[in-house]
Amino acid sequence: MAGLELLYSCVAGSITCPQDVVVCFVHWEIVKSGYKCLGLGDEPRSGDKKSELLPTGWNDSKELYTLRYKSNDDKSNFLVKAITVDSTLIFNLMDSATEQVSDLTMNVSDYVDADHLQTFESVFKNAEDLSQKVKSQLLPSVPAPRKEDKSQTQTTCRRQATMTCSCRRKGTPPLLTHPGPLPVS
Repeated sequence: MAGLELLYSCVAGSITCPQDVVVCFVHWEIVKSGYKCLGLGDEPRSGDKKSELLPTGWNDSKELYTLRYKSNDDKSNFLVKAITVDSTLIFNLMDSATEQVSDLTMNVSDYVDADHLQTFESVFKNAEDLSQKVKSQLLPSVPAPRKEDKSQTQTTCRRQATMTCSCRRKGTPPLLTHPGPLPVS
């Protein structure tokens, strides 16, 4: 969980409730996935700049947290809202490029030890589970690059090489397509 301790150390003095801890954790996951925070609220403001840090006043309201993010390649923007309902925190994330919305609902006490809010080493419970939930339920999935079958690639390369070599030997130009399988030498 590289970087989380550093981020937590930066904001520990302003953390006053368990919800703050979870919002900090989700922010860290978003930054890890290639985004930077632009600021607070629903609308852009003059002076917004991309940062890995949480902006000043990020936790002024304990009932509603609203943060905006931009991808490092500037291709997408997120609006993240976290709403406190009793001991539950409900996250909504909207990708403004695709207008897709994802959400995550969690019981805060399952992930935060409220007696140790200022101590990074003991504030998180089930951090791995929380990380997995944020990645799988809240953050938009990026399609994995298509993997080509290695054996098929090798066969195709052998066929192309055989076609080129056999055509050169016969003095004819290589064919672009071949109606059937080529003999492999």
